[in-house]
Amino acid sequence: MPRPAVVRKTTTPAPIRRRAPREEEARRVARFRFGKKRLRELIEASAEDFWAAVAAADKDVIRAIHLASRDHNTAGRREHAYAIYKKHQQFFIDGSRLDPTAIRPVLKFVEKGSIWEQIFQVVRWTWSMPYSAGYGRRLRFVVWDEHHEAVIGIIGLQSPPVDLAARDDLFVYPSKKKLDYVNRTLDAYTIGSVPPYSSIMGGKLVAGLVASNEVRQAYWRVYAGRKTEMQQRRIEQPLVAVTTTSAFGRSSIYNRLKYGGRLIAEPIGYTKGTGSVHLEPFYAQILDLIRTEEPDLAVGDYGNGPKRKWQHFKRGLDMLGVHRRYFDHGLKREIFLYRLTEKLEDGMSGGDFGGTLDFPAADYGAFWRERWGVPRSERDQVWRECKTNPYFRKAILREPQC
Repeated sequence: MPRPAVVRKTTTPAPIRRRAPREEEARRVARFRFGKKRLRELIEASAEDFWAAVAAADKDVIRAIHLASRDHNTAGRREHAYAIYKKHQQFFIDGSRLDPTAIRPVLKFVEKGSIWEQIFQVVRWTWSMPYSAGYGRRLRFVVWDEHHEAVIGIIGLQSPPVDLAARDDLFVYPSKKKLDYVNRTLDAYTIGSVPPYSSIMGGKLVAGLVASNEVRQAYWRVYAGRKTEMQQRRIEQPLVAVTTTSAFGRSSIYNRLKYGGRLIAEPIGYTKGTGSVHLEPFYAQILDLIRTEEPDLAVGDYGNGPKRKWQHFKRGLDMLGVHRRYFDHGLKREIFLYRLTEKLEDGMSGGDFGGTLDFPAADYGAFWRERWGVPRSERDQVWRECKTNPYFRKAILREPQC
């Protein structure tokens, strides 16, 4: 008996619904609920407070404003950061356990997902500068005391700024190849030590290690044979220089930082005092404002680093009718250059860089102990009283100490 024919139902695709002109306009124009007048007044007041602190050279007020910017962006993550600290607190020692004559620094390379990454993040959370994970090419290190099995500090390196006047004035780049040569350098975005080491000039120890052979060797291991993401150009070797800027104007940790008869960190000038640190608490409102004209605005993806944020701020100021001078915080940070090759100017001009400068971390560690660490520990005994648990609790959770 033949089977009955199977009747298959067909589904007619629904017609594509086109937005009516009024609906398209409603989607494109969103309401800015915060209020332009209110945001304009807050931005102007914040900038003027920061300018007053800079004019008075009041580092405490400047640091407090940096903290407010950092805390605004990271408030929801502090408890998690403190939990990581508690997990690794045995690696942060009290002053009573420290013997300054026995400090033996080594560099621990930070790999993603490693214990060193967690320790790096814990230390970074204790500082007042707004948190940054770095961008572009990145190298991170924990400076570790092998003798005490404790954390001294951290170093974070990233791709350099394309335009940095104080650096660019030093070199005559080959025609149309500036970016190629700038990309042979890195910028240190975070350098510093934690107590009790910071009380015996541990900052100078960590700052000096930026120039160490171990940093150059790590750069070689990570980036030899790789290409840049945007231009797809081969990353040249070796790493020839590192720049960094102080956090609060002039900086004591780089001052007279010498080894082997030469300056390790050479002062080359100051930044122009432009940036958004004093406006960070208003960034979410600025983005909401821009979305009233560009509802599909996306942030946080590749290519949306600090420069893109600055563009958003400037566009927002224009939309508010706020003069762009309010974007300038006015704090001119000192810029330092680490030379890692013998003939840096020649190399950056298209010639020969010469040999790399020999700078073993162990040798510098021994020099630092005799030159700065032990003498400071003998002159000032405050480091002996350091208690790390109260320090980290206050620094990460922003809770007052007794």
